[in-house]
Amino acid sequence: MPESRDPRYEETRRRFDELDVEHKTRFLVEATASTLARGVQHVGELLADGLEDVFRRARRGSASSAHRPGAAEPETAQRRQPRSGARESDRSS
Repeated sequence: MPESRDPRYEETRRRFDELDVEHKTRFLVEATASTLARGVQHVGELLADGLEDVFRRARRGSASSAHRPGAAEPETAQRRQPRSGARESDRSS
């Protein structure tokens, strides 16, 4: 721990030590609940930002692949190639 602490910390610590056990317990429970609530809120904000980024990228990606069939769309005969690698037009000649 650092040698010199913030004077506000020292004052808070001293005042906490002066509390009786019931007040210390109440203070710790309230401080813990407050800290957890702020942490959950922060995680929620990070998650929302991450999801927004994912959706933004998906929109950009779908706009650039608009000429290709979607996952549920069948490919057309012009785009389909046999597994051998030869094109349909190559086989008919």
